[in-house]
Amino acid sequence: MRESIACEERPRIMVAGPKFLWHRPPPMLLRLALRSIHHALPPAALILSLVGCGGGASLGTPTKRPPRALETPPSAAKGPSGPPLLPANVVAHLEDEESSPYFTRRGDEALLFWAAGGKWWSRRLGADGAPLAARVEVGVAPEEVSVASLRASSSGYVVAWIEEQGGSRAIRLLALDGAGNAAGKPTLVLQSAEEIAWVDVLVSAQGSTVVWELPREDGADVMASGVSGGKAATPVAVARDVLAWQATSSEKGAAVAIVRRASGKSTRSAAEPKLGQIALVELGANGKPGAPVVVSQEVTAQIDLEIASIDGKYLLAWTDERDLDATVYVSVVEPGGRIAVAPLRATAPAGEQALVSLVSPPYVPGAPPAKRALLAWEDLIRAPREARLIHLAAIGADGVLGKEQAGLMMSASGPPDLALDGDGFAALTLAPAAGPPNLMAEGDDETPIWPTYVRFGADLSVRAGEPVRAAPFAATGGIPYLVRGLSCAKGQCTALASAAAPRSAAPPPAPEPRAASSARNPGGANKSDKAAPPPPPQGAPLAVVALPVREGPWQVPAHRETADAVPRASSVRALYDGEHVSRVAGTDLGGGRGLAAWVTYTLESNAAANGRAKDKDKDQGATLAVRAVGPEALGKLNVLSQKASSIGGVSIATAPGERPDSVVAWVAREKGEPQVYVTRLDANGEKVTQKKVTTAPRRKTASGAPSEAADVAIVHDGADGWILAWVDTRDGNAEVYAARLDKNLQKSGPDRRVTDAAGDAAEVQILMRGKEAWLVWSDARQNEETADIWMARLDAKTLQKAGPETRLFTSPEHSRSPALAPFGSGMLAAWIEEPTGDGATGGGTARFVHVDERGLMQGAPGAIPLGVEGASAASIALACDGGCRAVLTVAEGEALSLRALEFNAQGRPGATQLLGVLTGNAAQDVSPSFAGSGGLFFSDDALSGSGRVRWMTIAWKR
Repeated sequence: MRESIACEERPRIMVAGPKFLWHRPPPMLLRLALRSIHHALPPAALILSLVGCGGGASLGTPTKRPPRALETPPSAAKGPSGPPLLPANVVAHLEDEESSPYFTRRGDEALLFWAAGGKWWSRRLGADGAPLAARVEVGVAPEEVSVASLRASSSGYVVAWIEEQGGSRAIRLLALDGAGNAAGKPTLVLQSAEEIAWVDVLVSAQGSTVVWELPREDGADVMASGVSGGKAATPVAVARDVLAWQATSSEKGAAVAIVRRASGKSTRSAAEPKLGQIALVELGANGKPGAPVVVSQEVTAQIDLEIASIDGKYLLAWTDERDLDATVYVSVVEPGGRIAVAPLRATAPAGEQALVSLVSPPYVPGAPPAKRALLAWEDLIRAPREARLIHLAAIGADGVLGKEQAGLMMSASGPPDLALDGDGFAALTLAPAAGPPNLMAEGDDETPIWPTYVRFGADLSVRAGEPVRAAPFAATGGIPYLVRGLSCAKGQCTALASAAAPRSAAPPPAPEPRAASSARNPGGANKSDKAAPPPPPQGAPLAVVALPVREGPWQVPAHRETADAVPRASSVRALYDGEHVSRVAGTDLGGGRGLAAWVTYTLESNAAANGRAKDKDKDQGATLAVRAVGPEALGKLNVLSQKASSIGGVSIATAPGERPDSVVAWVAREKGEPQVYVTRLDANGEKVTQKKVTTAPRRKTASGAPSEAADVAIVHDGADGWILAWVDTRDGNAEVYAARLDKNLQKSGPDRRVTDAAGDAAEVQILMRGKEAWLVWSDARQNEETADIWMARLDAKTLQKAGPETRLFTSPEHSRSPALAPFGSGMLAAWIEEPTGDGATGGGTARFVHVDERGLMQGAPGAIPLGVEGASAASIALACDGGCRAVLTVAEGEALSLRALEFNAQGRPGATQLLGVLTGNAAQDVSPSFAGSGGLFFSDDALSGSGRVRWMTIAWKR
């Protein structure tokens, strides 16, 4: 929602955990959200940051960005004895560590504004944070101030706040001169019995406009009033019942961007993020709003809307759900309401994304307009699990991102604070304080999490970065209790840092509504420290810490992102969203196009499997669907059947040619009897024809289990037909069967049983090599508890065995999930080995072996190193096209990632590189499948919990 604590003091809910997106709740839903999260999570999993940093310079765009108060974790509060601390100046003492100071810049100076001892105080500071004068008593402070806002103006500063007054709420505005003295008495803008959630003051060349929010159930009303000559105009409604809002001032005045409801009731559940349309309302004299301009007609915008004033235009950014994956959209609107840039996707497709922030310099009357902003976003598929990865890029008034990008790593327990730093940028975040071992405190077993700053150049190269450590916090090794208010001007960056209040200090009051107090006059004469010496400092010291560009031994949690690192995921797109997915298969259509097929997961009842289900339930099954993809667009999603069997799997192969046909093999359950089917598709994935391959009677086996067909695999025979393989239990235990189909999908000959062994076979795969079809599968013929990988070669025309079945590797562990790819005149095989039994402790190992044209193994099978300590392999996909490549699904605790590697000319595996971290849990079957060597299809559960099929394009070395 708006989250507009005008002093940039906005509440933010952050659910601790390995993955979440910053879809920030609207302020009026804050209490409801807190209540629901407290019921769902343990107390330690909830972090609420409600702090003030005041004014525009603390984040660069005061009306668009919440402050981030970075609280040092207690376990990491003690710092090392070296290296040198950062320069710092103690500028005030807060009554307790939760007090909110307000800070903003104006030219070469800055102003600090805070409440202490029932008084408002201000203090002039230099660009580096050094005090330029003693503190000034501004006037009487209200007993309780919930929200305040400090802004620079052409003549000095203005501050607005919300106060409790005799059981009602009041908004007051006070003008300050350049020295921080009160320029008159506070102006009463509004007094109301209604709750006032947030207040902001927008300063433009035309004057000051106060904007505030009145909460309304699950919406809010946005109100405004212009202030001129110490008088406030009659409040007017800017927008009613909006889902979210943000405001900014500019040379032309001010504007409020809103997320508004569409007509009619929402069909989304309370647990899902609310969506709406994007609109813009410009404010004229006295805060009078103009007619709303609809920026995005689609009802797909989430509530994380941001707005910035860039080069005299309004730049809007938000997270949008018009595609299957949420993505970051931007639009540009000129003063007067003309849409200069229609809504467009700002970032490359990379799975589920979310806007983090849009940061631009604050508008100050008389100062030149900003020419660019900083866009920050997150995409989950490329983020490592051990930290958060935020992408940064400059963006101009044309809505186009700059070519240079940077990545900012951060702890999952604190969002970043960003600011423009001249031609570059600066960031403040919680991050692991990695450095030489001798820097850490003795006895530390883990890397501590400390507030850390990073300075970026104009090209987003990393100039400097280190933990925020300063002498005023010597009691905790230089590490402050809270850090907030990042601010930069003319190459100098600073942050506000405070220590915890002394133990003897009174604890902060509980956050409950205070009983109505007598009205107090917040006005009063200005008194300097020289006229009346202040009492001895008490409470928490507040320091302005300089954040210089300097060399140091610390590992900076940021990097410039380049396109040089390979292999890497160059794009990720969702093809399907719905039920959970059981199996995915893919095939290459040429020209960068691919075709994906998948079958959803359906838990079949025993009655359905045995044919005893009621007629209406007999044909209920899984969904089989296909979709073509290309470099520019996605094809139509075609549902082929809703009678598919989940355990039957799915396989797809393509005939050679410029516009090739493809054939999908799958299993359908009709009247309780599973049979193998094939479906011919054209180049667009449209169904051409369909045939039933098996007609076996499906009686119970000797063990009483139902007869099943499963694990289908198909390949084009290189001539004019197809060869199909599957696992069948028609004769008792599970055996591998094969059939040959002609170009019309007619079966030429009976089903041929390939295996005849005591154990069960599973997961058969097939590959054509010359005039032979090579099969590999997992077989438990030696031990019913474990299986090994076996291979057979079949004559393509007769399906007769060209030699005896061969076991590729004998292992006491369970071998499963084989994969095949052509290698020279033979093949490359890979599979997963995992421990079984009571003593099993580790996860899976990925193994590979080369087989020559005679079916003989070339050396012993080797292990593929994962390159991650404690990780295990869950599945593997292979592709060979001028070189061999692999993508592995790797489990690291509860996280599941995709890692890629390339084999060298001798067929040895190289080091794995992270492609992305999946949003689903480690138990899901990702089923990676190559379509050619540059594209990968796989399944992954979305953040919402639904199943998804994704298409990833991968950049390789060659």
